[in-house]
Amino acid sequence: MKIISEDEKNAHMNHVLSEGAKGLVYGGVLSVGIYSFFKYRRPARFATFTTSVKAAIITVPTIGLSAFWADQGSWEFDKMMHQSEYNQQQMLQEHRKFNSLSMSEKIFTTLGAHKYQIIVAAWAASLYGSWTIINKDKVMTTAQKAVQARVYAQAITVVLLLGTILLSLKEAEINKNKPAPLPHWKQVLAEKEAEKQAEKQEAEHKAAEEKRVSSEKKEHL
Repeated sequence: MKIISEDEKNAHMNHVLSEGAKGLVYGGVLSVGIYSFFKYRRPARFATFTTSVKAAIITVPTIGLSAFWADQGSWEFDKMMHQSEYNQQQMLQEHRKFNSLSMSEKIFTTLGAHKYQIIVAAWAASLYGSWTIINKDKVMTTAQKAVQARVYAQAITVVLLLGTILLSLKEAEINKNKPAPLPHWKQVLAEKEAEKQAEKQEAEHKAAEEKRVSSEKKEHL
């Protein structure tokens, strides 16, 4: 049975938590969508729901998708780790690099890795929210509401683009401070050298053990 190292255990936990967080976000968006659909599109049906049903609409998709994504993340991690020795070393090396960062750098690195998903989700949520607010206005016509919503959409897009630029600059700054990655051919040579050293030590240990056993036999004779 293979003994799991501390680095591998921590890398697995971080990957599962990261994937579970994705599922939490996706499940939250789905829950809000279902809740809003019944509240605004089916108000008569929504009025018949008990507090438990309303709570279930929010919690079940959120927790369910989070658990599903976490389970998938665990399976994907095991698959990537056992594809090859090289993949395993690469993943553990990335985990060590991530752990060496400060808390703020970890946050920016995580946001940078998922920035496009975050931007699209924030853009869609802000558009929906702005339209919901504007649509409550009983004075404006539908055309005026559409114009106002477009103005909000343009402002939101500019803010998100600025956020993307700032995030990219911060990510570049963090990557600049990281040590240069070791070329693949050097990694292969280092691994081969480590294997040779391990084989040499094992052979020396085996020879010493055989010598000890031989000496003990001679003493008994």
